[in-house]
Amino acid sequence: MNGPLPSTRAFLSDIPSLPADSKVRFLGCVKTYQISTGLLVLEHNCPRPKKPRENPPSIAVDVNAILETMTWEELCVGAWVNVIGYVRKAPTAAWVKEVASTPASMPGSVHVDAVIVFPAGAIGLGEYERILSDSQEVERTRRPVE
Repeated sequence: MNGPLPSTRAFLSDIPSLPADSKVRFLGCVKTYQISTGLLVLEHNCPRPKKPRENPPSIAVDVNAILETMTWEELCVGAWVNVIGYVRKAPTAAWVKEVASTPASMPGSVHVDAVIVFPAGAIGLGEYERILSDSQEVERTRRPVE
């Protein structure tokens, strides 16, 4: 059967470790949205930082390709959104400009090209984190040893 590859569910903090061009699905909270560049910066404080004053992990999401289908609620600071997209290791010009003005918690060479962004709704964040963590643990135990 032909069709698109499934996405890998991941925590936002796991995205930099995924291979380039991986299709990923993750949850994040809108930190900023740059109208001029079409970049959404999302963060999610999971796993919790080891140092109390450390910034939560964040990632730039390029929404230029889907901007016409997005609603204003999905672009509001503080909104929780689900993202499905592709991990990109090479920065775009707009992305480089955004990185220059963001905290060091965002990796310098990774961003996501969004295919779809949709509201998370009334999510039980602790429950989501527990279920995703458990699911990842099951996947790790099912992988064949290389």
